[in-house]
Amino acid sequence: MVCFNLTVRRIFSGVLLLSLFFTSGCNYHGRIKRGIYKTAPFDEKIEANVMVVSDKFLQHTFSFKDDNLTPINSYTIRIDDGAAVAAADALGTLFSNVEVNEYRFRKRYDYIAELDYKVTEENEFYSSLEEEKGFLWVRKYRIPKFHTFVSITLRNPENRIPIIKLDEDRISYLQFNNTAISIYWFNQVTLSLLFPLIAPVYTSSAGDSIRQTLEEDLRSCLRNMMEELEENRILFQKGINASLSRNDYRYRELMEKTVYIQTPAGHGSGFFISEDGYLITNAHVVGENRDVRYYLYEDLPFTPGRADPPFRYARVIKVNHSRDLALLKAEGKFPYFELDTDRSHYQTGETVLVVGNPKNEYWSVAEGIISALKNTNGLDTIQTDASINKGNSGGPLVLASTGKVIGVNYLSYKPELASGLHFAITAFEIKRTLGIEQPIDEQKLLREEIENHPQAMRSAHSIAQENQNYVK
Repeated sequence: MVCFNLTVRRIFSGVLLLSLFFTSGCNYHGRIKRGIYKTAPFDEKIEANVMVVSDKFLQHTFSFKDDNLTPINSYTIRIDDGAAVAAADALGTLFSNVEVNEYRFRKRYDYIAELDYKVTEENEFYSSLEEEKGFLWVRKYRIPKFHTFVSITLRNPENRIPIIKLDEDRISYLQFNNTAISIYWFNQVTLSLLFPLIAPVYTSSAGDSIRQTLEEDLRSCLRNMMEELEENRILFQKGINASLSRNDYRYRELMEKTVYIQTPAGHGSGFFISEDGYLITNAHVVGENRDVRYYLYEDLPFTPGRADPPFRYARVIKVNHSRDLALLKAEGKFPYFELDTDRSHYQTGETVLVVGNPKNEYWSVAEGIISALKNTNGLDTIQTDASINKGNSGGPLVLASTGKVIGVNYLSYKPELASGLHFAITAFEIKRTLGIEQPIDEQKLLREEIENHPQAMRSAHSIAQENQNYVK
């Protein structure tokens, strides 16, 4: 056993305490203040009760690293509470009564306001040549910038139909206050010999500068949004239906068989090919995910990216990345498309329909004709002039005369390269690549899964068998 004398123990304890003090002092935790939006109200207010939803945010905190003084300066600022209050204060300049409340109380109000507020760090880099002791040095500098994005969606609390959506963003440079700047230069002059003592003060001052920058950007965005909202106040007059209802009766049957697919990387479309929930989409839509979230036509309206019900997930059964096809399985009973795998039915000039979700324009239909038939590297494709855009991928190409699916939409040329060149993989290729027939042979698919993933699938199969024993 090693024993230290009292002096050594005191020195060790002092170094430890100083390290703890220094480390804790280099971490800033703050929050956007309440009451930051102070602007005169509009001359005439709208008589309505509005609720700003307080518990549905895409981002709760903003974190930032600053190595100007030390490499471990860390800043965490809570933004949801102050942002909700600021949005309520801003809306209060136009509406007679605005409160911040939880989503479950929405039916007490005339309108609900859903706030999305996100801040990201965007750095700007530049280099300069500096002479020192007869040598030229290349020094690199990093200038931190903050990108603030604010969105407010006003909805009807009964059916959640959006009345108006306001978006605003702002990019600004981080402006340090005088205290932080003075401490920074004092640290440079003293050659960082005193930085353990001044670091906590610098961190606190710099953190306040970051918070104030975020507050100013939020205020600026809200001011612009309120001016736009005031110009659209006619939408809130009593007796006016602000929303144009969908009239999809002609194509509703096709839309109900088509789904919106969401992954962490983006979104796409898909369609049912069996009553028990088998889905077709593109491999590039599902990526490397083992399951994906999906929405039905009946779920409208909904907001992608939010942790809101309904929670529906489809399991990825088979994927062929080189031929860009994927088979998924959802639980439940659904209307479904019949695949037309007879290649003699794919004829140039036939009218076709593209159903899907391009650029989050939910369940839209485009009409065109079959422009040509192609075979590229052994893959049968249909060229069409019916618009296929980002988000249509994985959706059905429907033969208008029969209502059957003859392809899965997967590719479109960029507008700057060509116009009207869009492609779908044929239903024949779906059948050939994925090895499926209608009706779906579930036992065959299960055997293939067990062959491809023996351990995982055997355990899953045994669990399913055990669960069946408890079904009454």
